[in-house]
This record gives sequence, C-alpha cells and structure tokens, in this order.
Amino acid sequence: MPRGKTTIHPKANDVDRTSRHERKRLSNGILDDVQEVSMLYNDPACVVIDDIDDIAEPKVCPSMQETTNMMQSCLDLPESSVDNRVLDREALQRMISQNRQLGIIIIMNDIITGRRKNMDDLDPVQIEELHCMIAMCRKGIRDRIKALRSEGTEASSLPLAQRVAPPMAQPVAQPASQVGSMKPEIMEDEDSPHASA
Repeated sequence: MPRGKTTIHPKANDVDRTSRHERKRLSNGILDDVQEVSMLYNDPACVVIDDIDDIAEPKVCPSMQETTNMMQSCLDLPESSVDNRVLDREALQRMISQNRQLGIIIIMNDIITGRRKNMDDLDPVQIEELHCMIAMCRKGIRDRIKALRSEGTEASSLPLAQRVAPPMAQPVAQPASQVGSMKPEIMEDEDSPHASA
C-alpha cells in the first residue's frame, strides 16, 4: 500500500490504551532481562518504568535505593568521562569495521596454520572480505619486492669506487733510528680488573 494513502489514527478508546500499557507494565520481561544482563556482565544496571498517569508508583529494578544511588553516581560523573562513554554512530561503525577485520584476520591465520581445513561455515560476505584481505596482502608483498629490487638495482649501478668503503688513514712511517729506541708501553684501561689502584 502506498505511503500517501496510509493514515495513522490514535486510539480513541482511552481505556484500551491504558489497559494495554498496564499489561506491559505488569509483565516483568524487561525487569528480568535487566537483572540477567546485570548478573551476566557483573555490571550494575537499573530500570525505572513510569505509569501513564503520575498516580501509580513506578516499577523499579533492582530496588528504589539502589536505583537512586546508581542514578546519582551517573549524575556526579564529570562531563569528560561521560563524553568518553558516549558512543556516536560513526565510532560505532568504526568499531564494527575493526571487529570485522579482526575476525577476518583470525580466520586467515587459522587457515594458514592449518587449524581450519575448509570454509564451509563462512557466509559469502566473510568469504568476499577474506578474498579482499588476501588480495591486499599480496599487493603489499608485491610492492615491497619492487621497492627492494629497485634499491638493489640502484646499489648495483653505482661505480665500483663508490661501493667500496674508503680506505683507512695510512700510518705515518717513523725514521729507522727512532724505531729501535722506543720501548713499548702497555696501556691499561681504567675499567679493567688489572688496573692499578
């Protein structure tokens, strides 16, 4: 049905609306889920479910005192730590992408090490991502080989005089008359154990 022809009518029967809300409020599904998540992750969590009219007391999980303490501790946090915990859509997409790449790298390492024999349990998207990751790795290897080869050809194209290390300074020749008169002295290092104290 086209959108232009669709109209939304609010419920005229206020009793039906309130009774449906009351059924949802009385069911402990959300409260049980929050309690499970809190126990599973060992992290405090709380829920407050208000009624349509402000007459009834709100349902609170785990208790009113604990919920008040948790909410107060959240309000007492400095803004910088609150901003660090808030996750915007771009950061979420970036984290999802990083997790997906990490999963593909783990699959690739499992295949290389022989822990994974086949890829029957992978869905087509994972296989395509694995194919792209392998292609990127191959391209990186090819580029590195080309760079090393070009460095090797540059080094081999240098003239022989430039490739050989320059000779060390030649010792100065002493006259023959002075050679016999000199007594060799043994120099001791200051750090050596035989140094005189």
